[in-house]
Formats: sequence, structure tokens, C-alpha cells
Amino acid sequence: MVPKVSIHRSLAIIFVTVFCCAASATADRQISADVYLDKLQGMWLGEIAGNYAGRGTFDNGGTLKLREGAVKRGGWDYDIGWDSFLQPTQWVGDDDTNLEYMYMTMLAANPSPSNASIAQAWTDHVDINQFYIANRQAAWLIEDGAAPPQTGSIQSNMHWYAIDSQITTESLGSAAPGMRQRAADLAGQFGAVSNSGYSLHAAQYYAAMYSAAAIESDVETLVNKGLEVVPTTSRTHDVIQDVVDWYAADAADGTLDWRTTQTLLYDKYGANTSASNYRYRNWIESTVNTGATTMALLYGQGDFKETVEIGILAGWDTDCNAATAGGLVGMVKGYSQLPADVMAATDNYDVGAGVVGVTGPTTITGIAQTWQVAAENQIIASGGTITGEGSSRTYHLVDDDIIAPLVEKYDPAGPSGLVGRVLANGGTVTPVAAVEYKDPNRDRRNLDAIIDGITDVSYNGHLPYWSEDGTVAQPAGGDFYQLDFDQDVTFTQLIFHEGDINWSNINGDPSTLEPKGGFFRTLS
Repeated sequence: MVPKVSIHRSLAIIFVTVFCCAASATADRQISADVYLDKLQGMWLGEIAGNYAGRGTFDNGGTLKLREGAVKRGGWDYDIGWDSFLQPTQWVGDDDTNLEYMYMTMLAANPSPSNASIAQAWTDHVDINQFYIANRQAAWLIEDGAAPPQTGSIQSNMHWYAIDSQITTESLGSAAPGMRQRAADLAGQFGAVSNSGYSLHAAQYYAAMYSAAAIESDVETLVNKGLEVVPTTSRTHDVIQDVVDWYAADAADGTLDWRTTQTLLYDKYGANTSASNYRYRNWIESTVNTGATTMALLYGQGDFKETVEIGILAGWDTDCNAATAGGLVGMVKGYSQLPADVMAATDNYDVGAGVVGVTGPTTITGIAQTWQVAAENQIIASGGTITGEGSSRTYHLVDDDIIAPLVEKYDPAGPSGLVGRVLANGGTVTPVAAVEYKDPNRDRRNLDAIIDGITDVSYNGHLPYWSEDGTVAQPAGGDFYQLDFDQDVTFTQLIFHEGDINWSNINGDPSTLEPKGGFFRTLS
């Protein structure tokens, strides 16, 4: 405890989970129940098949050549080997589908579950040992008594920036057909279990696309519709817009070579190789994988296998990106329009070891029917209507308005408070620290940036300065930060804006293992 000091914790803001007031259903916004059921079946099979394809890529001789986490400038060039994984007797879920399976059963029972009920579902059904990165941190935090959205916040979850929420909530968009705002709300609520800020925006982007795929089939249009739910100040918006622009430039040249865009993505977002890319963390981060998946969708042009293969060969988190892209194309095409060998694969599905004790269907057909129940719940709760009986039912959807204002967080033009006033009056303020780096091109090593006025890094991807010197021991005299003013000043309040918890004990229990980063033990 540090007495007499105001500690400011800036909580990440997510879209509020609400049902808007009922809007009139528009006559041309309708879809038949049997067509939508086919889409849901295609979505779930597409997500699973993409996931399996990305778990391991084999060469023609059957040797494993590429797994998730492999990164290469320009992408990889291996035979995906579809025959090697399309013949299981039963599909087995992992973190790409099993949490969504649990969420599906919740939404089929209740169109608007509470955060407390989501946390209880994790307590009752999630095996902490089967999940990793931000999901495992969330599970530890829930076990320790925390609840979402705290469990996914930058202050509590050391991997808040990672890919987790965007691989565990994208299919929630299929439960809100043609209602992107509701899809974004659902992904924002469920995704906040593990993530916040720009990584949560990626989850909402995917969910909005899955929602729009109920009506829209053009992938370029879907990407743009998904982008509309993402704040323009978000790093997620930046990477999606970049990929869209690179794709458009490539298309204008008449080449359409995804490796051209992958190289640009790698150079700007995907490796610590240049000053322009100093905010890349690691291969499981949200940003670069969002870019790779968007690239796969655009260059795949609605072809299921082509889209999945690009998502894998682009690198980074290959099974997750291929699952998300495959699920969206499956949603667009429907089960009946998937490739013949994919359609011929088994209908059997087991949720896997990560989620236990959830009662639900054990076939893809049954899962699609349960998603349909969840979707009908959302349609009615949002003010839409359902007419007809049986397979002849028709869904009449409310207008697809983005009604909630997107929360923008702009970078300040400079420091505020006492530092800003001293500088404005011609004075100088010099940051000093136990370990000093002054590289203006790299956030982590730019001590001067601690007075740049940025206090919330959850949107722009800015990395807080660190004073780690590469040793376990504290620096001589202890670890400290200091501001030297060139004049006498008086201050009445000190606000400490916490940075991030650095990569350490990657999957460890945050309540028992000492992290790197966070609050100082004292402010003496």
C-alpha cells in the first residue's frame, strides 16, 4: 500500500451490451430459416476445417513442415495437404471452437447473459490447463475472484493485447444475423473476459463480418462492413485499413499476389526489424494476425480452400487465422457450397478437453441448429420478427445501424498537468531513470516518452518505457523514475499511470508468481 497517492487505473471501455429499442424490420432485410441453417452449418464446419488445416502443414512426403507461430517475410510455400486431416472419425475442438460452443449454449438459453453468468460458466466448465496466453490469465483471475471485464483489462491481464478474444467470439456474430451492432456488443462482452482495447476491437470486427455474412456475400464488402464497428483511433483499424489499401493497390496493378501484401504487413507490423515496427510484440499478438486474416479473406476472394491456405501460409498464428477466415467463408457459402471433400468429412464433433460438463449437440448439424435457436433469440429480442412455420420460417431483420458511438481515444498533442505548464512557460523537464535509453524510434527505449502525455496504450499500441537492464538484480540504488525541473515547482497530486506487465511467466498464475512490471513497491 502507498498512502496519500492517487492511483489512476484507466479501464478499457467496451461497447455496452444493450438491446436497442425495437426498430421496424425492413422488408428487403430478410432471410429464410433453411438458408440460414445451411450458412450456420457451413460456418461451423468451415471454422473447424480451417483450424485443422492450420494446426500442421505437411509437405508432399507427409513430413510436418509448418505449425502455428512460424513467421517468414513473404510467407511460406508448402502443400497444405487437405487429405491428411479431412478424414477424422470425429472433429475435436480446441480454443478456436470450444469456448464458442459453450457460449452458443448460453445464448440459446438466454439472449442477454450477464458478466457474472459468463464468469460462472468459466468457473464451472473451463479447464485452465487446456488454455494459454490471455485465456489462461483470465481463468487464473476468475479463479481468484475477479470478473470480466477486469479479467481482460490491461491492468490485470498481462496478455490483454493477444489474439484470444478474436478466436473465441467471432462466431457470436452468426447469432446476430444482419445486426452488426448486436454482434459487436456480444463479442465485446464475451471477449472482455480475456482482452481489451485494440485486441477486443478485432473480436468485434470479426463478429460484425460474421453477422453481415447473413446478407452479404462479397468479401471486400464484408471487410469494410466489419471495419465500421472499429474505432478509427484503434491499432486494429490501422492494420485493417493498411491491408485494404495494399490489396487495392495490388489489384490496380493487375497482379493480386498476396505475398506482396504479406511482405508489407511483415515489415510494418510483423517483426522487430525497423523503426517503423517497434510495436510488434510476438506471433500471438492481435494486430498482425488481424492483418493476416484480413489479407487471406481479400485475396481468397470467397474461395474456401484458397482463403484458408493463404491464412496458413501467411504465417503467425496459422490455425487461428485459418479458422476465423474459414468460418467466415463457410458462412458466406453455406454448407451446401463448400468443396466436396470438406462436405464429405465427418459430422461428429467433440468439444474437447478444454470445456467440460457442457450439455450440447455432438454433431455439426446439431450445433448449427443450436446456433439457429440463439440467432432467433437475438432477432426477436432486437425487435425483428419471424413468420411462417418449420423450415419455411422467414427472419425479418431490423435495420443494420451502428447505433452506439464508437469510443475514440486520441493521442494527446503533448504532456498535460505540471509538466505541460512548465514546458509551455519555456522551462525544461528532464526524465531520469535507474536505467536510461533514449532512442526516439523505439517506445520501450525512449525515456523521454514518459512525459509525452500518453497515459492509455490500449488503443494505439504504444509500448510503455521499461528500465529492465537484462539482469535479474535491481539496478544499483534501486529501480526509479525521476523528473528534474529547471525551476522550483509545487504540486499537490501525483498520479501514477501504470504501464503494462511484461512477458514473464507466460502462463503462470498472476496471484502467486511475481510479474515484471506494474506498480512500484514504494514511491520513496
